[in-house]
Amino acid sequence: MKFGVAVTTSVTPAVTELDQKNYVELVSSAAETVGFDSIWVSDRTVYPADLPDRYPEQFGPGKNDPNAQNVLEALTTLSYIGGATSSIKLGTSVLVLPFRNPILNTKMISTLDVLSGGRLILGIGSGWMQEEFDAMGSDYNLRGQTTDEHLEFFLNSCTNEVFPGTSQGANPINMRLFPQAIQAPHPPIWIGGNSRASLLRTVRFANGWHAIRLTPKELRARKIELTELCHQTKRNISEIVVSLRATVSVGQSLYDESGERLPLTGSMDLIRQDINNYQESGLDYLVASMSGNSTNNVIESVNLFGSEFID
Repeated sequence: MKFGVAVTTSVTPAVTELDQKNYVELVSSAAETVGFDSIWVSDRTVYPADLPDRYPEQFGPGKNDPNAQNVLEALTTLSYIGGATSSIKLGTSVLVLPFRNPILNTKMISTLDVLSGGRLILGIGSGWMQEEFDAMGSDYNLRGQTTDEHLEFFLNSCTNEVFPGTSQGANPINMRLFPQAIQAPHPPIWIGGNSRASLLRTVRFANGWHAIRLTPKELRARKIELTELCHQTKRNISEIVVSLRATVSVGQSLYDESGERLPLTGSMDLIRQDINNYQESGLDYLVASMSGNSTNNVIESVNLFGSEFID
């Protein structure tokens, strides 16, 4: 199994807006030094000021801190990390395509792949918060279709620098797009989400499926479904990386509302048992959102986890 580290502050609420630069620098450096395969960032543009009132099940009292949605822009952050590191891969977990212009977004993604020396893993998603879509001028009800259209454009751009556009008179005109991503035939594409739509999009477009906070039992069930979809479309499941983003809490067990211990939390022995269970369920790649009450605590967890599980 391979391992990555998420450096998104939305899963590390102890990190304030003013700490983010220091946090990103130090955790990225520690992850590369100890041998993690990748660094990951999340995507958020804007969100409602009354987020807990609108989504109490997710952001109400005792839930996620809404202020932790104040994250840095994803591609800019990865560009910064790419310049501060030398070999660790750079991933988006996940980039919401419907918020972006497909041409400009393709240029930014390809530029990042070029300048990082081909280190990008492009995790993508279709988004979930309607208020964010409204603010960005994107149609929430068409988010799946828009995601597919953007993916098709990006994939075509990786093998064809010319694409058909229109002039002001609506006459076809060939347009050149530079640069093209240097990974051939394109950077790895991982589709984020646990829904059937995400699995279908994975089979159609992707090199990987990027699940979110599933238990080993839940992951096994979804992978069986993914395998069946691959069979129906003549794809081999071995072509698809099965990945999971989940919170890892080294030394402190975390519990759900029913009192059950959350996987990947607690002692190293418990975490090792959980990782074995995930591997038996078909997991290939774990992106760890390290829990911690300070940057130093997160770095300690990165080092401990890496020394224990990375060869």
